[in-house]
Amino acid sequence: MQFLKRLFAGKGVVGGIDLGTHSVKMAQIIKTSSGFQLTKFAEGPTPALTIKDGQIIDSRALGDTVKAMLANNKMSMDRVVSAVSGQSVVIRPIIMTQMNERELQNAIKFEAERYLPYSVADAQIKGTILRKSVEGEEKTMEVLLVAAPNEMVTTTQEVIKMAGITPLAIDLEPFALVRSARAVLSNEIVNQTIALINLGASSSSINIFKEGILRHNRTITTAGNSFTKAIGQSLNLSFEEAEKIKKEKGVIRVEKDATPVAPTTMRIFNVIIPVLNDLVTEIQRSFDFYRARYRGESVDKILLSGGTAKFKNIDAYMSTELGVPCEVSNPFENIEITDIPGYTQEELMEIAPTLMVVVGLALRQII
Repeated sequence: MQFLKRLFAGKGVVGGIDLGTHSVKMAQIIKTSSGFQLTKFAEGPTPALTIKDGQIIDSRALGDTVKAMLANNKMSMDRVVSAVSGQSVVIRPIIMTQMNERELQNAIKFEAERYLPYSVADAQIKGTILRKSVEGEEKTMEVLLVAAPNEMVTTTQEVIKMAGITPLAIDLEPFALVRSARAVLSNEIVNQTIALINLGASSSSINIFKEGILRHNRTITTAGNSFTKAIGQSLNLSFEEAEKIKKEKGVIRVEKDATPVAPTTMRIFNVIIPVLNDLVTEIQRSFDFYRARYRGESVDKILLSGGTAKFKNIDAYMSTELGVPCEVSNPFENIEITDIPGYTQEELMEIAPTLMVVVGLALRQII
């Protein structure tokens, strides 16, 4: 069974489900005469010890959670799109000998052996031609190699099936992100080089798209939990207490901001500076790699998503440190929000940066 493609045909209510380390999010979006409209949304905590490093380790408990969320929020979905992510997922542009699409799908598994940290026999692999010829390299082409462990894809499908839904497709996080970005940035995503940086709980992904095509993907371990652990260790707090104080009092200071802050806020900032520096360093490494691979090309804009994107002033800090315009994403910028039970529009706007992936999954069949 292939992923990254439609698995089942037919009509019915289609939604997106983002199975995250910290929370499970689900959404339904429809296309209207004026654009897109969010019609259903729900979010709930991911049960402890069900996902680790992007891999589902207790599909039954997670499936029960999804099923209960659907019932509690009166959401009815016939088919859903979900996604896999993490360091086990390989998304990499590579150079191969020129060949047609059919030949590529036969050859890509042999080529993938050079890049996968696991056996190709245990993976689902696909190749997509990015450029049919590469300047300066005769009779070669650029191909996007995409691979994920069979077990990762299968367990994601199992969770969905246990919730009583049909898995329409298993997508990849970067492709969901760029789908949301298209709805937000429209012409910019087509004409510029955009870095979509998703700051998750246990890992962060750095995705560079040129004219809407993925040219670089990297997953790093510096993420939201890194900030929480640093705060907890410094202030002698439990993880839960540190997470709470991070959300309530965490503010990133920028050079130009002379506004006085409370002592606790300043202490938190001083504690997280090493983590911020690690994050900036990893992003800069990806930018340098991209520049070297594509002969001096640079990133025009950074779009931040994920829970850590809500850290106050993180966009201004990143922009200053990296020298690139940066903004926090809002997938609802061009998506109308209807009356969503349990959520006001203000509440949805508040968590909007964390919803880029689930919105992109929900948009997969209509964009």
